[in-house]
Amino acid sequence: MAADFTLENITICNTQIEMLKGGSGDPLLILHGTDGSLGWLKYAQELAEEFTVYIPSHPGFGNSEKPEWIQSMTDLTFFYSWLIEELQLENCNVMGFSIGGWLTAELLSVSPNLFNKAILVDSAGIKPQNKDIVDIFLLTPQQVAELMVKNVNNVPEFEKVFGDSEAPSGTYYITGSTGNFNPQYIADKNRETAVRLCWKPYMFDPKLQHTLNRVNKPVQIIWGANDALIPLECAQMFHSSIPNSQLNIIDDCGHLPQMEQTDKFIKIVNDFLK
Repeated sequence: MAADFTLENITICNTQIEMLKGGSGDPLLILHGTDGSLGWLKYAQELAEEFTVYIPSHPGFGNSEKPEWIQSMTDLTFFYSWLIEELQLENCNVMGFSIGGWLTAELLSVSPNLFNKAILVDSAGIKPQNKDIVDIFLLTPQQVAELMVKNVNNVPEFEKVFGDSEAPSGTYYITGSTGNFNPQYIADKNRETAVRLCWKPYMFDPKLQHTLNRVNKPVQIIWGANDALIPLECAQMFHSSIPNSQLNIIDDCGHLPQMEQTDKFIKIVNDFLK
């Protein structure tokens, strides 16, 4: 039976944000990457068969308000600490993609018992030693979108999510919601917020690798073997830094395993969370 979802507006820290919510079962908080919430995709639909799925749009992304006080990933960590408290999601499961994985890692490093289990998917946050994280802000949105998957022909949802010629950067909500704004405005807003949060230092926190050894809850790291944006060595670095962690590398897969290898991705997630 298909899991229905709703598009909600909630207020946290005097900031209104948009959130997709659906399914039933134990709560699963999903934190998106630099392109914003990609909507209620197949992976979310399938996870909602087992869990109550929460997918908020970070402040400054999508239709969520952009408070001036959120200037860094540290500020965003404070915001989500408040959100988790307000929604009574303490000890829930959490999954973060890209900068959402970085955010998850930051939350774990300051509050190791905040979550039950955590999943980091092709996560930013650690500086690679041998190869740089690609500077997405020097590329066009279309170039970034094309780098996100190994083979676009194997990603049925790619056109739906990234195919808007005006804003090919993951801004199309599967709900059809863009609020009162056009897709180009949302794409520019997402990019501006990502620059604000991730620019200096670019896509990593120099303290993070040294504080993750405090984490004592189970952590699953999932990585596309062919990630062209964040080097695979970062997966090994996260794994080495987090004591109780597992690492799954998915072959023939880029930066978006939830879209490019959905069945394998869902199996890993379900096996870990059950």
